[in-house]
This record gives sequence, structure tokens and C-alpha cells, in this order.
Amino acid sequence: MIEYAFSQRKVNPNMAVDVLLSGLSYASPQSDPGAAARLHLALAHIEAERNAWAKVSSHAASGLGLLTASSTSASASAAASAASQPAAADLIMGAAGTGARALLIQGLDAEALALTEQAERALRAASSASASTSSPAPSAASSAHTRSLGLLALTAHAAGGPAAASAAASSLHAALGPHAGLSAALKQQPVLADAVQTLGLLAAARGTDAEAEAAFAAAAEGAAAARSGAAAAAGGSGLEAEAAQQHSYEVEADALAGRAQLQMRAKEWGQAEELLGAALKAAEASSGDRSPALAPLLTLLGYTYSRSARVTFAEGLFREAAKLLRLDPGRQQPPPDGPAARAAAAGAGVHASAAAVLAWRYAQLLWVLPNRAGEAAKWEAFARQYWAGSGRLGAADIAGVLGGEGHLKGEGEGGSGVLLSTRFRRAWQCE
Repeated sequence: MIEYAFSQRKVNPNMAVDVLLSGLSYASPQSDPGAAARLHLALAHIEAERNAWAKVSSHAASGLGLLTASSTSASASAAASAASQPAAADLIMGAAGTGARALLIQGLDAEALALTEQAERALRAASSASASTSSPAPSAASSAHTRSLGLLALTAHAAGGPAAASAAASSLHAALGPHAGLSAALKQQPVLADAVQTLGLLAAARGTDAEAEAAFAAAAEGAAAARSGAAAAAGGSGLEAEAAQQHSYEVEADALAGRAQLQMRAKEWGQAEELLGAALKAAEASSGDRSPALAPLLTLLGYTYSRSARVTFAEGLFREAAKLLRLDPGRQQPPPDGPAARAAAAGAGVHASAAAVLAWRYAQLLWVLPNRAGEAAKWEAFARQYWAGSGRLGAADIAGVLGGEGHLKGEGEGGSGVLLSTRFRRAWQCE
């Protein structure tokens, strides 16, 4: 049923959803929670392709709940033993990753953290159970637990800032080892590429760029290797194979974008442009060429062109990103407040911060062009309202983070900056 619905989702997604919902109505979660969870995850995957993030998070949370419910209905040892099975561990991590991303895009950061904590607890117990029975080689449960630590660090960072992420980040460092050995570690376990990419993001956010570069480079290489391995193991088709392939492209795109943003900090605009071009190819392979996931990358490219005096190209990229997010200040009014902006951005497929950064960067370009002050004011109004809906980021003045009106002229402070993510479609706070 799942494979049939999944194969039909591009042709008739409504029919595919109906087939899966029908399957859920006949499922028996008590006797086979894994089968019901797979139905929920298939539904979440299809709804994600339609940017229906509330439905995505609902299905992912339901699937995760089914997979972890045995911890309350059976003995702890039996629950951990069940979760330590490769399929169960991968399903738990898949549900957590899908659900957390959907919640983060919606700006529900505390909920994303709670969901991730639920998965991490289950996978920690499963990893401990497998360690006492498995071979010296890392188990599926152990790998899934390491990946959950990366997701936990990200959601903690979103919900509480860099300090709140420190405990999970320390555990992740301990699991992955020193930055110098990350490439070697990923050759053995390329599935950990997303966890290594998280290390890069956290390092870049605190300004340790050499560590960030090592992690991002290893993650991009590891994601490509994981994609090849997953396709070979699963035969290249079906829900798990396609989901793994899409995830690997997302991680690769985010890692390449991270490397590009480090080059932008160093004002190496040519190298940044090259890396962003590669990131765009990976993101398009994951989500298609009309996905809102491309908007953060187009924003970064537009800014890169702005800083290298290619104004026409820069404006074209900003406008293309705005089309993907259905932003048009010439015809629309800005959202009335932060909650409305957050909802509008999620409806367009991104976190409010991604829309805010796009609108502000475009306004900065318009401010330095002759006779464009009126347009700049409209984009500024949109930027400020979306910034107000950006959670913790919105507490700071946007000009203090991204630079002010004269930024492209070299006037004033450059701002503390953000890191844009195509995978999570949002901006991450820098220290």
C-alpha cells in the first residue's frame, strides 16, 4: 500500500493521501506499531512536498509516539531491545527528523525540542541495549542516537540559543570525535553526515570558522557517500530509499551553503558563488527547481552579487526568491504582527526569518540604487514584520544583525550575522 501510494504521489497526491489514510484506519498500532508508524511517515513525506507543515508535524509526532509507546507499555529492557532493531531505530530517527524540521519551519521551536528529546531518550536506551549484545561495529541504534544528538543540539539552539545547546553539543562532540577525524569517521558511517553538518553550523554560529569548514566539508562528502550507499541497499526505489536520497541531498546542500557563508565572511565572493551554485544543484535534486527551500540559497547568491557590484543579477535573484515565497510588497500589505508573519511564512514554506532576511537584503540593495527609496521602504516594512515573527532572532534589532541602510556602501557596523539554512528554511542565530 505504501509503495503504491508513494509511487502515485506526483501524479495524484490527494489520491495517495487517501490511500494511506485508509490504510491507517485498518492498521493495528497495538499489535504492529511499526507498520502504522510507516504509514504516518509516508503521509508526512507527501505533505512535506506540499508544504503542509502542520500536517507533517502531526503525522511525524504520531509515528514517533507509536514507536516509543512501548517504553510505557512494556519493561524498559524489552522496549530498548525492540527499539535497538535497525528498522525501528531508523524509523524513530526519521520521525524525529521529519517532525522537528516541520515544527522548526513553523516557528514552534519549543515543540521541536520536546519532540527531539522524546526520540533521543528512546534511542539512548536502544543504543545502550544494543551495546551489550552487538558486535564491535557501530549498531544502527548507536548511529541513530548520535544523529538524534545533532538534532537535539539544533532544536535546543533554536528554542534557547547557543547556551541551551551546549550540553547536547558536548555529547555530540564526544560521539563524533575531534574535527580533524570527521572525514575518516564518515567514511565508516556516512549516515552521520547530518550530525557532522550540525557540528559545522554550531561552530560557525560561535565564530570558529576553521572547525566549521572542516565539519561542513566532511558532511558534504559524507552525504554524497550516504546517498550512494542507501540507494544500493534499498534498490533505489520505495519510501525509505527515496526519503534517504532526498535527505542526503538536503544535508549536502546545507553543508555547501555553510561553506559558502564562511567564504562570504572572508569576503571571498568568487568562492562563495561557486559553492552556492553547487548547493543549488543539490537542493534542486532534493526538492525540485520551484521549491521554497531554494529561497535561502537565492538570497545568499543575491547578496553575494550585491557585494561584488553585479546589481542586475542580484536583483533578479532576490525577485526569484520572492516569487518562490509569494512575496510582493508592491501588491501586498505586510503581515500585521509577528504571529501573522510566522503563519504566512510557514504557509509559503519557510520560517519567518528566511523571509525577513530576503526582504532586508533586497531593501539594502534598493537603498543604494537611485530612485528606488519607495520600493526599499516597502521591502523594509515586510522585513521588520517577518523579523518580529522570527522567535529569538526577533528580539534583536534587524539592522544590528544584518547591517543597516548603508551596509552595501560600507557604512556602519556589518551586524552579528546569521546562517541561512536550506534544509530547515530559516536563519540561525550567530553569537
